[in-house]
Amino acid sequence: MPRHLVSVAALTLTLIATGAEAAPTEPAAGLRPPPPPPGPAGRAAVEGQVQRLLINPYGEVDGLRLADGGIVRFPPHLSDALAAAVKPGDAVRVIGRAENRGIVKADAIVNVATGQTVFDQPLAGDGRPLPPHLRAQRLQPQQVEGLVDAVLSGPRGEVNGIILADGAIVRFPPDSLSQPVQPGTPFAAAGLGTRNAIGTSLEALSVGTSLAALQPLYDR
Repeated sequence: MPRHLVSVAALTLTLIATGAEAAPTEPAAGLRPPPPPPGPAGRAAVEGQVQRLLINPYGEVDGLRLADGGIVRFPPHLSDALAAAVKPGDAVRVIGRAENRGIVKADAIVNVATGQTVFDQPLAGDGRPLPPHLRAQRLQPQQVEGLVDAVLSGPRGEVNGIILADGAIVRFPPDSLSQPVQPGTPFAAAGLGTRNAIGTSLEALSVGTSLAALQPLYDR
């Protein structure tokens, strides 16, 4: 079983979520212990049903959208582990840090039914991620259009993406839009990204209220 995919007792999760102290225990051989709980100021422990998995423009799962509208962020190098542990419709418990706009950066995501838990931890092994110019070769031209379902943001609340009503995800540089974007408004984008079994995600090169009215985000 991979190091990043383990089952944990509900009692342990309760202690992490509430901040209660437990007697130290030795981790099982070959398994990393869970990360320490976040500090009181940023602590978050939420539960909900997974509406959809979120992917980045490279097609890697990097978060969850919950049925109540909550957004959970998670490192994309753990994409395979998260996709194996959690599916749309599953109930999850998320332990992590609260950010702006109701977004939670997860330290651990638990499938409530199975107990499978994925912990945030560094990239395993000695390998290095592909450099940007090689990763970019995996991207394909994409276009999307629809109504905004949710607004995405970075740790400080800077708007850096949106989710359309059909689940398509558009990313763009923080606060790069000339006009604020709100849920329910029309939005279109063209750029480079991925379309796979989970959905569509792209890094926008141009945006607008429709595909016929796109405006470039970058100088040529």
